[in-house]
Amino acid sequence: MTSDSGEWFRQAQYDLGTAESLVTAGRYPPSIFFCHLALEKALKALYVEKFNDNPEKTHSLVYLVELLELELPQNYLDSQFVINRIGVTGRYPHNLDDVLEQYSQVKTQKIIAETKEVLTWLMQKSSKQ
Repeated sequence: MTSDSGEWFRQAQYDLGTAESLVTAGRYPPSIFFCHLALEKALKALYVEKFNDNPEKTHSLVYLVELLELELPQNYLDSQFVINRIGVTGRYPHNLDDVLEQYSQVKTQKIIAETKEVLTWLMQKSSKQ
């Protein structure tokens, strides 16, 4: 694991690109998983900067936001809660038919747009960007 926050941010952007590619291919649940992964890596980049240490082993976006004492705008905080909840869908098996029915192209594209906004905001909080 790297302690270079710039590398964490580069990989976060890469994962967002992967999410965009997956939605283009009609693979909506994995796309959401990569949105979650992008935000997780961006938050861990800020963790590295704040604590000068490797990030904690967690997948919880909400926990990382609290740990970093970030004051996200309310709409970004709302997005974090949603993405945090549905990011689990890509990590652990669920009924695929139910998941595919729940996450349409429109809904997934909205999540990607929100992820982009939050990722940009997080990167602006970086002391090294």
